[in-house]
Amino acid sequence: NYATSDILRDGRTLHIRSIRADDKQLLQESWQALSKQSQYFRFFTPKDELTEGDLVYFTEIDLVNHVGLGASIFSDDAEVPVGVGRYISSDVGSNASAEIAFVVGERYQGLGIATILLRHLVLIARAQAITEFTALVLPENTRMQSVLRKSGLPMKQDINSAGVLEITLSLT
Repeated sequence: NYATSDILRDGRTLHIRSIRADDKQLLQESWQALSKQSQYFRFFTPKDELTEGDLVYFTEIDLVNHVGLGASIFSDDAEVPVGVGRYISSDVGSNASAEIAFVVGERYQGLGIATILLRHLVLIARAQAITEFTALVLPENTRMQSVLRKSGLPMKQDINSAGVLEITLSLT
């Protein structure tokens, strides 16, 4: 049950917590509020809504091999979800690698949310002996490339045969 707060670039408080099984509706509503471009950047294909299988996969997580963090702010006394960051590893332990992914609502991009989520995921991953993160990023997704580049973590980057950037961040 990871829960913490951080400060956004505009001074507002960002609340970060582990994603729970009861977040399915919240996740679906947040997904539907995203632009088609943000949805495409996340899955590399058009996806208007998350299937029931997607919702189970993204919310019923073990918080060891699959860690998901939701980020929200309070606006007019209501909690507003603004982003999600996660990593998935097939094998936590010595020299383990995990794939990371983020999505932040357009209205909240540029406030440092993905950067904050990445920082918290790094803390959790290091405690699980994960030594590197990998990210698959479309070449036109320059914002995500910038988040990863500015993380301060040693970074390698290659383009795979599908033309997708494979970015590796060292956590050691």
